[in-house]
Parts: sequence; structure tokens; C-alpha cells
Amino acid sequence: MAKILEMKNITKYIFDEYGKKIAGTTVKILDQVSFDLEQGEVHVLIGENGAGKSTLMKVLGGNIPPDEGNILLDGQPYAVKGPKEAREKGIAFIHQELNLCLNLDIAHNIFLGREPVRHGLIDHKYIYKKSREYLDEFGFHDIDPKTMIRDLSTARQQVVEIVKALSYKSKILIMDEPTASLTSSEISHLFELIHKLKSNGVSIIYISHRMDELKEIGDRLTVLRDGQSIETISMQDFDQDMVVRLMVGRTISNMYTCTHQVSAEDVIRVEGLKIGPHTEPIDIHIKKGEIVGMGGLVGSGRSELARSIFGVRPYFGGKIIYKGNEYANPTAMKSIRSGIAYLSEDRKIDGLIIEKDIKENISMASIYALFPNHVINKKREREEASKKINELNVICRSMDQLVSTLSGGNQQKVLFAKWLESKPDLLILDEPTRGIDVNAKAEIYEIMDSIARQGVAIMMISSELPELIGMSDRIYVMKKGSISLEIVDKAQMTQERILASTL
Repeated sequence: MAKILEMKNITKYIFDEYGKKIAGTTVKILDQVSFDLEQGEVHVLIGENGAGKSTLMKVLGGNIPPDEGNILLDGQPYAVKGPKEAREKGIAFIHQELNLCLNLDIAHNIFLGREPVRHGLIDHKYIYKKSREYLDEFGFHDIDPKTMIRDLSTARQQVVEIVKALSYKSKILIMDEPTASLTSSEISHLFELIHKLKSNGVSIIYISHRMDELKEIGDRLTVLRDGQSIETISMQDFDQDMVVRLMVGRTISNMYTCTHQVSAEDVIRVEGLKIGPHTEPIDIHIKKGEIVGMGGLVGSGRSELARSIFGVRPYFGGKIIYKGNEYANPTAMKSIRSGIAYLSEDRKIDGLIIEKDIKENISMASIYALFPNHVINKKREREEASKKINELNVICRSMDQLVSTLSGGNQQKVLFAKWLESKPDLLILDEPTRGIDVNAKAEIYEIMDSIARQGVAIMMISSELPELIGMSDRIYVMKKGSISLEIVDKAQMTQERILASTL
């Protein structure tokens, strides 16, 4: 097959918020990286968080310029001044972090920045008509283009991002963790769509940490490590252990760390709780030092239950018993001050202020506890942030670095640091390793185990069955807003049993 893209010896030094090299620095994020893409190919790009994958793709997508190296597109020199020019040349970027306007509907998000005009006014009728055609073309017949983005689940928002990118009739699609929040059926649909695009000559750069899907969807795989391209292999030669060794430079053993001991004391009991007016009542409990997994499909009610307990959504009957007392009328502020923390599945929307620096984000949920006199002590803020950065191994230039400039994995660690700083007794984790590489996952599991050893009760929502089974002391499975199964015996925790209870 003919090469449609060649990136040769791309080097990028540490840069500021404008993408410009910081004066005097010798630290490289990308170091002589080479990567190519053939027409009608899915080329998988893999590596740990911070390995340079997103930076390399930002160079290609026109977000930041390379400091050294050159790029050829269809054999011609390629240099663009921004994402808009990159899109005009046929390169579309589907970001891991969704870039949608929540206050607009689907159709106007698809056409954002390129709205058709008729008689001097935006042609809304055309926008809805064309959006309907795009959604139908890509197989999403059940999605109404007039639906507001804020009313969509994370999975549906991801679908809109994909349709928006495909609507540009792109030659190259960059997909950064496109399946991170999709259900198994939606993933199958996406893969069918990718195969269709391949047959039409579209080339795809596919970034993912999900080892189980790489061989199914990829033609070749390139591993990045520490800003360097390590090796490119054919998927016919794919071996998971070998790929992990290439990614991290060593073998990872004992992925799931479980040294904590479960107490007999309940931290929280939920009795007869209804997350919807017509759902069945829910009864669950979590003990001190226990990790309780919450399984189920996207839309089964797991996040709704978590958000009801935390106090950011209403419930429709039942009660919450927290640390021996009824916990009535929960609110987010009340929960934080009472020792309940909620790490949401979407760190960009609900977890972090990415245009603030690391130290400010870490202290955000603990500001009243840290500074009871309502005056922020900058010295103490820096001391507390430094402790958490070291404890969680957050890779950054300094605590003054903007969170938006961190890799996805390090943003997730900052989110953990924020909630651990609040010293919770109950920690609710909603997809805690979403979009995180295999090595960072192992680190997060160690952190969770350490927290449980300190007696913290952990409620972990996860769509990754190996993670759910590997880290949970007990598992509840949810279906249609209620509990369909509880598994208390580790030996009975099988993927088949969990999946069967979701259907």
C-alpha cells in the first residue's frame, strides 16, 4: 500500500501554553520520532501516559509546531498553522477529552465553526437535515440531532465527536481512546464503521490502552516510550507480554495489588434507594477497608447511584446510612465535609479545572479544611501539593504547571490527589483508570490498595471486567437501575457470570 503520511525525526521540546519551546530548555517530549501511515490502514499508536503519543498527534493535527523534523502528506511537505488548516488538508482529530459545547445541540456541534449561511443568516434547517444524514450514514439512526449535548451520556457524546470528525470527509482520522466510554455493542458498531472507512481508503491512527481490542482493529502497531519510537510491528506478530515490555521497558507482574483487610464495620449502607421514580429499590453496603466493585453496562445506573449518594442528583425514595447515622439531604459540599469523595468518570467536566495549575486543583476539595480562617496559605498549599505529587508520582515540570498541559494519565493522578487530600472515609471511583496505560493502572491499583489499608471504604465503578474482578472484594452488578447480582466469593467472580447478569 502507498504511504499517505510520513513523520520523520520529529522532535519537540517542553513547551509553554502556546506550543512554543521554553527558552533554554534541553528537555525533549519527543526525541527523533518517526511514524508512517499507509492508505486504508489502521496504525495503532501505543505507549504509557507521558510517552509522547498525544504530543505527536498534536503536531500532526496542527495544535503545536514541531521543533525539528519534517512531515510528508501524500508525498508533499506538510506544515500547517492550526487545526483548521489541518482539517482542510483532510486530517481530523477525535480527542480523548471531548471537545463539545454542552449548551448546543448535536447538529450545531457537528457544524460548529462552519455553519452554512443563507440570506445572511445561519441555515438551521440545512444543519439539522445534513446532521440527520450524517448520523444515518454512520448507523446512528436512534440519535436525534436536536438533542442537547448536556443531555447525552458520555458514550453518546463520544459518538457525536466521531460523527463530527467523519463529516469532514477526512483522509486521515486520529482516534485517541475512542472506545474509552462506549458499551460493547457501541464498540462493535464503531469497529464495523472503521472497517467500512478502511475499505473506502480512509487511514486511521488509533491510540488505545485496551490490549484486547488492538489485534481486532489494527494492521500495524508502533510503541512509543519516553518520547522515542521504540518499534513498529505487524499485528500478525502481536504478543501482549512483548508489547507491555516494549512500552514500559520491563515486565509488569502482580497487576492487581490486594494487601488490604476488610473490617466488619459498615461505612455506608444504602437501603431501598430508588435512583429513578420507576426503578427497583437498591440495597448495598460497603465496609471499612473494602473495595466494592460496581459492574454493569453503560446506562445501567451505576453512575446515577454514585451521584445520588454524593448529593449531585436526586433519588426517589429510600435512605443512606453513613457511619452509623442516617445521611439525609446530601449535597456535594456536605459530602466533602463529611468525608465522602467522588472521582467522576469525566475529569474534564466534573473533576478538574484544567486551566488552573496542579497545586490549585489538589487543594480545591479541601480548601475549607486546609484554611479554616478563609485565607489561603500559599506555603501550606505548596507543601500539601508537593506531598501528593510525590505520593502519586505525578510527572510534571512543577506544581505550577497547568493541568491542561499534562498527559491524560497525569491529569487522572491529579484528580486522585485532589480527593485524597480531602481525607475521605468513603471514596467513590467512577471508571478510575479510564484512558490510562497499563503501567499507570498498576500504580492506581497500588494507590487504591493503600487507601483501603488505611480503612477507607471504596466503591469502584468499572466497565473493564479484569479490573473489576482483580480489585474487588465484592461485586454488585446493576441492570436497569437496580441490583441484578451480588458476588461475595472471589472464586465466583467470572467475566461470563458478570456479563450474563447485565443482559
